[in-house]
Amino acid sequence: MTFRAKLQQTILGVVAGTTAAVLVVAQSQNSASYRALVDTMFHERMATFRQEQDSRLADAKKQAARLAESVRLFAALEEGDPETYNVAADELRLAELDFFRLASRESGLMPPPGQSRAGFLTAEQESALASALALAARAMPEEETEAHAGFVALPSANGPELYRVLAMQIRNFDTTVGTLFLGQSVARFAAPGDDGDAPGLMTLFHGEDFFIAPRVEARVLREVGVVMQSGTGEEGPGGFSFFIGGVEHKAAAHRLNEGSAFAPAWLVSVFSLADLEARQQQLLRRVAGIGASALALAWLLGGVFSRQLSRPIHTLVAATQAVRGGDFETRLPEAGTDEFAELNLSFNEMTEGLALKERYHSVLSMVTDARVAEQMMAGKIKLGGEAREASIMFCDIRGYTAMSAGRDPAEVIAILNRHMGALTEVVYRWHGVITQFAGDAIMAVFGAPTHHGEDAVNAARCALEMLAARARLNEGSALPLGIGIGIATGNVVAGCIGAEKRADYTVVGERVNLAARLCGAAAAGQVVIDETTRARLPGDVVTEALPEPLKLKGFTDPVPAWRVLRRNSQ
Repeated sequence: MTFRAKLQQTILGVVAGTTAAVLVVAQSQNSASYRALVDTMFHERMATFRQEQDSRLADAKKQAARLAESVRLFAALEEGDPETYNVAADELRLAELDFFRLASRESGLMPPPGQSRAGFLTAEQESALASALALAARAMPEEETEAHAGFVALPSANGPELYRVLAMQIRNFDTTVGTLFLGQSVARFAAPGDDGDAPGLMTLFHGEDFFIAPRVEARVLREVGVVMQSGTGEEGPGGFSFFIGGVEHKAAAHRLNEGSAFAPAWLVSVFSLADLEARQQQLLRRVAGIGASALALAWLLGGVFSRQLSRPIHTLVAATQAVRGGDFETRLPEAGTDEFAELNLSFNEMTEGLALKERYHSVLSMVTDARVAEQMMAGKIKLGGEAREASIMFCDIRGYTAMSAGRDPAEVIAILNRHMGALTEVVYRWHGVITQFAGDAIMAVFGAPTHHGEDAVNAARCALEMLAARARLNEGSALPLGIGIGIATGNVVAGCIGAEKRADYTVVGERVNLAARLCGAAAAGQVVIDETTRARLPGDVVTEALPEPLKLKGFTDPVPAWRVLRRNSQ
């Protein structure tokens, strides 16, 4: 993948990731806010209902207290006289009530007479009411002074009708003489079903033997009923949720008569989160649209930016490849003030340095052996020397003085260059290092600065090949030349000798002097070697000892010497 493609991919990834993160955060906050609003609606609904109920309980307590002042009522209750209802009706405010009932402490619930103002109910309703009130009357403590609230479902032609019943003990001083029950249809103060003030909010009443919500879908009733009957939907801080047709519904159940003598009853508020789902989908579409636009814009801008950024990089890559191919004259434009201008400046400085080093290398390779030059530039050869065992070779042209006398210097130099060039190639093939050209002489070292195993053997074989190379040159030359070669092997000191600003790689020692003297003793076409070199040669190199040891300048004792004749493989 190219740099440009990677850059565009990164930009698109950042934009897509940011868009996704914004969507997740926005949907999360939107959902949290919406659910908090639903919880607030639930609590406000319950608070309103409880406030109204508390007001009714206080009113029931006042009416029971008013009845407690009636001597006639006490007497009627004690006797179980049905006329008690007429006495109570005179004392009560019945405008907001659907019925009231009385229970004597002695005789229990008292059925109202037919013509009383206690509120008319059908026989079926009266029977159901009597059962519920009798249970509540028995459950209320005799000394209770607070009103109790309960909910009773009575049968009707249109289905069960829910009544809220307020119960209050009637006391004559410290004695409870009866119980007053005040009934009011729930439809008067809270119509179950859809809440007009809060669209989507549904109110249900649930008790042990009733579930009333006439305008609520059967599916909602069924789901709420399952939760409430399992006991997991009782009042709690988080409420509960269920799904219908893939739509989440949030619900909260509030106990209406905690601590009452009546059976437990709950107000259940249900709210469909379909609107939330719609809002979330709308938010998704909006953010997706914005994200798509941002991606398209990022793609365009990323393409422009990556093109501007990749163009100088491609130019730099091409220039680097040119330098790698040996073109050290490559330069990059340095205009501008950005990082690429600084990079181009650094690149140009680098190529200038490389070009200078290449020139140094070329010059150094011309004045010294290429392998020595490589090691010197790498810092492996420093000023000074090291003791090594090596084979030293000297090669000299016989009759050079006579040949060069009276000739044009340019012609002499041309002859020497052809001669040196041919013999130098032979030396290199046999791992020799030429350390010096002195007039017509060549000095070569085998075994320094690097050993190649059989250095003495390489020197001898190289000498034989040098004779053959010179013979080939003589075949097409009007001025044939003869060469003599001397080889000595032993310990020498090899290294850079001179000063810090000017030094040559060479070898010094007694073996070097011996090789030079042996070269001087060799006739044209001869290779003369010392005893050490002879001992290192294999059987395929044929040698013969000189008739007598050589008396050489600089050596006290005569030096045994051998001539190398040929290689048997030749």
